[in-house]
Amino acid sequence: MSVGPARDDTAPSETSAACAHRAAPGDAHQRGAAMEYPTSPAGRFGGVHTIMPTPFTDDGALDLASLERLTDFLIGLGVDGLVVLGVLGEAPKLTEAERDAVLRTTVAAAAGRVPVYAGAGGAGTAMAVARGQSMLAGGAAGLLVAPPPTQSDAVVRAFYQAHDEALGAPLILHDYPAVTGVRMSAELVAELHAALPSVVVIKLEETPSLPKVSRLRELGSEIGIVGGLGGGFLLEELMRGADGIMTGLSYPELLVEIVDAWHAGDVGRARRVFYGACPLMRYEFQPGIGLAIRKEIYRRRGAIASAHVRHPGAQVDDHVRGELDAVLAACGLA
Repeated sequence: MSVGPARDDTAPSETSAACAHRAAPGDAHQRGAAMEYPTSPAGRFGGVHTIMPTPFTDDGALDLASLERLTDFLIGLGVDGLVVLGVLGEAPKLTEAERDAVLRTTVAAAAGRVPVYAGAGGAGTAMAVARGQSMLAGGAAGLLVAPPPTQSDAVVRAFYQAHDEALGAPLILHDYPAVTGVRMSAELVAELHAALPSVVVIKLEETPSLPKVSRLRELGSEIGIVGGLGGGFLLEELMRGADGIMTGLSYPELLVEIVDAWHAGDVGRARRVFYGACPLMRYEFQPGIGLAIRKEIYRRRGAIASAHVRHPGAQVDDHVRGELDAVLAACGLA
């Protein structure tokens, strides 16, 4: 996965190197702000970006030592970027001081090896922009921003325009109506990308995701498209024109292998790895308990010390541990 300028709409040829991870930075953004990010062979924001959990001790205290270890662990697995303070990062359960500590610790541990993006946004435009400014000051390379609670396209446009004008940093549109309650049409997303230079990618989690991927490409939009939803539709999303994935699967090296194989033209290998990982993707992506399962896997892998989820989040029990043993064995990961 190469690193390119924010809005180079001239796509490289399909024979360009598909797996040149974290190559030399590209040109600066046209406004003068360096807006660089990993790109797919098509020149769009792409690759594998891991949504990170926030580690806690067994008694619920922030565990920055585990966060440093997790950061290094994930980078070692070949991911192209990291995302902190998302929903799976338990951001709503963190104080502002803890949010700042999570971001700064991750940025310091990454040490420039991969970009670190931060969940920002909020119900109020001014507050959301201010939070974004704080995240950028803390070292975030860009922001994951969900739309505000509204059913008005005009309000959504104004919200993202305010971010574009004030921040000048890459914006990842978080399109997850099941969580946000807001549906952004493919036409609106394409319009935002065309009008606002900062809007470089959509994290597409509207279900079903596949028709929207197709529609964006039918509209001729060159916005980067990264899937989510635990990776459960990654192969089909790539087939329809997506550029990568941004999710929290606890074996992200599998996602790296799938995306790299696809972009290298090895569809057979991409299919084999994807279908081999499907039992884990399914089991991890359970509402309510999924985050605890992911943390338990990271604990088993030695990346974090505890699988604790802050109250009122669910914790794993012996039933879950036994089921997880079977799932990992079925995937050849035990």
